[in-house]
Amino acid sequence: MNPHLALGDPADGGVTDAGGHDGHDSHDSHDSHDGANVRGPWTHLRIADDPDRFSFALISDRTGIARPGVFERGIAALNLLRPAFAIQLGDLIEGYADDDEVAAGWDEVDRILAPLDAPLFLVPGNHDVFDAASRDRWLSRHGRLHHHFRYKDVLFLVLDCQDPPPELSPRAREALANLPGYAARDPEAVRRMVETSIDWEGTQTMAALSEEQIAWAEGVIAENADVRWTFVLMHMPLWQGEGHPAVHRIRTALGGRPHTMFAGHVHNYKAVDIDGNTHIRLGPTGGLWVKPHDDTGNFDHITWITMEADGPHIANVTLEGLRDAQGRPLA
Repeated sequence: MNPHLALGDPADGGVTDAGGHDGHDSHDSHDSHDGANVRGPWTHLRIADDPDRFSFALISDRTGIARPGVFERGIAALNLLRPAFAIQLGDLIEGYADDDEVAAGWDEVDRILAPLDAPLFLVPGNHDVFDAASRDRWLSRHGRLHHHFRYKDVLFLVLDCQDPPPELSPRAREALANLPGYAARDPEAVRRMVETSIDWEGTQTMAALSEEQIAWAEGVIAENADVRWTFVLMHMPLWQGEGHPAVHRIRTALGGRPHTMFAGHVHNYKAVDIDGNTHIRLGPTGGLWVKPHDDTGNFDHITWITMEADGPHIANVTLEGLRDAQGRPLA
């Protein structure tokens, strides 16, 4: 029986079961209250409020051609649902622009994130860190790229998939910088072009993780061998295709430890099981849908994870399915 639950006195002066026994019969099979068995209009009294239980949320790509207002609805959803904390999986700004536009993009993100009540941990995406200058700006604003934290004996390992950032030709930079404008004029043409230009189901060829970062991750895993679960968070789903070498090394370091990996980047939801561990590629929270002719995985959402004794319980909350306390759609 939960020590914080106090059952009121029954209106008829006694709690009885269908056979007429009072609730203090030691043979009653129902939950105990203050040392006595109690029967009542409830299924059971095993309330899930273990102190090691907690919930956190993931929010995914805002950009890669942001659709106005969608990410803002994601922030409003987090404020309604009240997670202990949230993690954003990268691509907050459009990027691939000159320094003034990048600075303006981050100022816009600051305004969007200002209403968020929960702590928010950031994962760098390829639109956020795309060259040396944008990397320096990230570091000046956020202090670090790859990082880790531990909460209630659960390890959160955040990877940087742009380490180092790719060397793009001026022509490629210009094309990426112009994509939002093209999308505003002809969104279907841009969707088709984006879909066909990248092997979305394969290993992400733009991804890079330095030897220093991989060794750091291996060290963090070794130093936190006593955790009950490990979450590995990255922008690009490095487990796809043959798998990025960094993921193979991280899996080796984890050994048989239970873990879950999350990524964004593709703007299309897909969950797979690899060696008994769940790997989830999130859909977007405002970024362009990349599979317009296949509804599978196409939805804007946040991902809600409740950590319990038997592991994480994962739910996806689509933004169009939430309304506030007055019954209004999220603005």
